[in-house]
Amino acid sequence: MKLKSELSEYTEAEFMEILNELFNGVSDKKNNNEEYVISLVQHIIEVTEHPEKSDLICYPPENREDSAAGVMKEIKEWRAENGKPGFKT
Repeated sequence: MKLKSELSEYTEAEFMEILNELFNGVSDKKNNNEEYVISLVQHIIEVTEHPEKSDLICYPPENREDSAAGVMKEIKEWRAENGKPGFKT
């Protein structure tokens, strides 16, 4: 999937694909998996604008589900609470 410049350019399903790839493992077909994972995390940090940055994915608080769905829920809630646009419908 081609990465987009704004979160509002993604449908929720498209962004969930990115999160699932991180949580379920990157395909062995990707060259240089470590760099690819780092680039995905950096992209998520940039487009979500979430203040937890990489901790959103790597170090969730105990009260948040440590999964792609948990991250998605937090992104949606935080963006709504802070007047940021959501996903494309």
